[in-house]
Amino acid sequence: MLSNMESSEHPITPSEAQAAIADADSARIRLASSLRLPSYFYSSIGAAIAVQIGTGATGIANQETRGMVVLAGGVLVFVLVAAVQLARFRRLNGAWLGGLASQVLLGTAGLASITYVAAFGLATWAALAGAGWLTPIAAVAGGAAYAWAGRRWWHSYQGAPAEHSRGEQVVVLVAAVVLALAFLVALVALR
Repeated sequence: MLSNMESSEHPITPSEAQAAIADADSARIRLASSLRLPSYFYSSIGAAIAVQIGTGATGIANQETRGMVVLAGGVLVFVLVAAVQLARFRRLNGAWLGGLASQVLLGTAGLASITYVAAFGLATWAALAGAGWLTPIAAVAGGAAYAWAGRRWWHSYQGAPAEHSRGEQVVVLVAAVVLALAFLVALVALR
């Protein structure tokens, strides 16, 4: 049966294949440019990241039960906001976009990773060094930079979806995690 199906149609010519690929690329660009983000997407993600950075730094500085509860609460706030925004995106567009979840929400886009690590490091250092007034400033700056990095990725994606639709940049993610862990180990060791 399979051999009958293969031989029943005429082979596609190279020009027909090129036209089909061009049509598919055009459809992908039209789809990407028609996707919309839910209202308050960037501001809610930026605020959730700011809360997570601030509570994470506070929890690391105060490693008692109360500090760990604060740290866990910040992570919970971020997870809830991210889940709600992903559900709203799905409801608004009728589609999932893996790059949005990983690059924008989880911060695997290079700029988001770098700004997050820098802000988290500064906030944690401030909390440990007794400069607690600097922790919320670093957290808010980190949340704003994270949201800006997400906006930047979104505009790049809409302009060239084939190039920017990958889920994550593994090298950048691994480098950010290694730097963050090294920083945290150094902070705890120097305490």
